[in-house]
Amino acid sequence: MLTLTDLTTTGGDGNGKTVDGHRLILDCVARIAEESGLKAYLVGGPVRDRLLGVVAADLDITVVGDAMMVAERLAAEIQGRLTVHQRFGTATVVAGSLAIDLVTARREAYPSPGALPIVEPGGIADDLARRDFTINAMAMPLPAVSDQLVDPHDGSADLTAGLIRVLHDGSFRDDPTRILRAVRYAARFGFAIERETADLMGNALSARTLSALSGDRLRHELERTFHERDPVAPLQLADNHEILSAIHPALTARHLPAATREPVAPLAWLAALVWPLDAEEGEALSARLNAPSDWARVIADTARIRRSSPALGDASKPSEVCSLLDGMAPAALRGALIMGRGPAQERISSYLSHWWSVAPRLRGHDLLALGVPAGPEMGATLRELRRARLDGETHSVQDEQELARQWVQAPDKTAN
Repeated sequence: MLTLTDLTTTGGDGNGKTVDGHRLILDCVARIAEESGLKAYLVGGPVRDRLLGVVAADLDITVVGDAMMVAERLAAEIQGRLTVHQRFGTATVVAGSLAIDLVTARREAYPSPGALPIVEPGGIADDLARRDFTINAMAMPLPAVSDQLVDPHDGSADLTAGLIRVLHDGSFRDDPTRILRAVRYAARFGFAIERETADLMGNALSARTLSALSGDRLRHELERTFHERDPVAPLQLADNHEILSAIHPALTARHLPAATREPVAPLAWLAALVWPLDAEEGEALSARLNAPSDWARVIADTARIRRSSPALGDASKPSEVCSLLDGMAPAALRGALIMGRGPAQERISSYLSHWWSVAPRLRGHDLLALGVPAGPEMGATLRELRRARLDGETHSVQDEQELARQWVQAPDKTAN
């Protein structure tokens, strides 16, 4: 039985461990399929990446037959966690840091543009024909004893030529998310979008096919873009093809700077993308994307931060900065930092590095002992103590105790 240790990458860049883990998984799947009289294939992105000399993060496997049974046995043998999506005949096995997607070979038909497909069982040729681009429509039979390639759409030739090409003229009409995927793959690999494919994409955009997509599906594709190593490149390419304005008229990537070398949280890229939008435009975008609470908060807070930029730039005390930024989504604040360095960004940087976490040294029970009554006056006193600490007016517990005593004894309390 394989163990999680066999499959988990450790040390260095992990490539050796990853390759070994992949090989163990593929051998295990091949054995299970062969024992069950089925045929299994490594498909899609992992095949593409293998031909490019890149180690894929996860594995995609198509089974001609019962993929669910293969997935169940695989999960049992590698002690993995199994998730089944019965409607589409798919399953995912997660073991350590590795995810293995198993799919029953199928053919698909789209009842209307942007709709989820109607699925029925098929062979490997059917399964490859339903894919988005030729470079993702290749397969290798398991066991992978050779580099035998199933390539009915000449994906390897397009891979060599550096081209993103759809499989048929109705591809973008069937699934408009492929429009966003096209620019993401083109930017990731430094490929060009093949001329006829670019024309088909432009026609699909003119026909407003993106409007047929649910907000959830659009948001999912944007989220994948934010997870790219360099999100700016696909976002700017999407802008060049007028894809972003098709999502929302005010959405653009022209203002984005070059991608930072430091890791940036995906939602910080959302904040950077929506930086030019005002509150009303942000609300409309949130509605279009059916934004969950974390997305909606980042979009709304980004507009507030941009509005507050002049006041932030003029703020002379840490407490003034905190009064403007407390409660803002951290991703929105980090998105503001992506937009460059100015007085406002310098204060945001200091807030994130130091000021947001500053709290009074005294706690509620300490103030009760000093005679501060519970309730609104307690909260006001704690806020005032925090302000004093932020602005360097207190430096110790004793300083705060003395200040609190003064407020308790004063006929007109300073805290408010």
